[in-house]
Formats: sequence, C-alpha cells, structure tokens
Amino acid sequence: MRASEEMILLEKRIAGFGEFYKELIPTLVEFVGQMGVDHAHEVLKHAVRFAPYLDRALRNMAIADERDKLWLLTRVGYFVGEYFAQKYGGCWFVNDTQGSRYFGRYVVGRFTVLNNGALMLDPFQIAQVYVAEQMPRQLEKLLTEVDTELVGVK
Repeated sequence: MRASEEMILLEKRIAGFGEFYKELIPTLVEFVGQMGVDHAHEVLKHAVRFAPYLDRALRNMAIADERDKLWLLTRVGYFVGEYFAQKYGGCWFVNDTQGSRYFGRYVVGRFTVLNNGALMLDPFQIAQVYVAEQMPRQLEKLLTEVDTELVGVK
C-alpha cells in the first residue's frame, strides 16, 4: 500500500472511531446476555470475570456460514479488546504508527499497568484465531497465551 493510500485509510478509520466505539458497548453487553450470562452489563467494568462464562458458552458454538462467522468474530473481538483494556488499564484507539503491523486498525494498547507504552494488540486478529479453531474452542486458553506474550514483552 502506498503512503497516500495509507493516510486515506487512516483518516477514514479515525473518522469512524466514534461510531465504532459507540456500537461496541451495547453490542458487547447484548452478546454476553445472549450467551446466557447474568448481569451482562457488568462486562463493561469486569470483563476478566466473564471469560470463564463465555468460554463455556462458546466452546461448541456452531458456525453455519460466513454471516455467523462475522457475527461471532466481531463480538469476540469486542470482548478480547475490553478484556485486555480493563486488565492492563489500556484503551481502544486507531493505530497511527506508520510501518506498524497494526497500522490503521482499531487496537487496544497504551496499557498503564505494563512497562511498555508501545504495546498494543489487535483484538480482531485474536478473534480470527479463536473463530478458526476446531471445536471445542478454548477462549480462556487463547487469552492466557496472549496475556503471556503481552507480559513477556519488555
């Protein structure tokens, strides 16, 4: 991608960030509730506590077609992002670091608890790995792997 194309992409992503985040919150709460978890709204403050419940609820969820796959990928991405943002005092933002592997993507980073302000992750890339797993999928295992990688980076 050329530099001018990258800047156009970045401008579009930045312009759409408010709408993206506005959609994330109610969609995540609705998703957690649809998975049968009580007090779903608490995921907005305590996402880490919800991982075991979602792990069980999603473990053997069938994906019938691309529409189902996109539905699940989006919601798992929202959850993964909130999980790490809350756990490490981070936030969602558009990555504007040119040359970064996550350039122009909605990412989670700027973690206050970790000693590396440059750390970030793409929750939707993690969600793609999760959705592609053979059943039974293991959300908690994947979160632990990402966590180990995050904490191990100096």
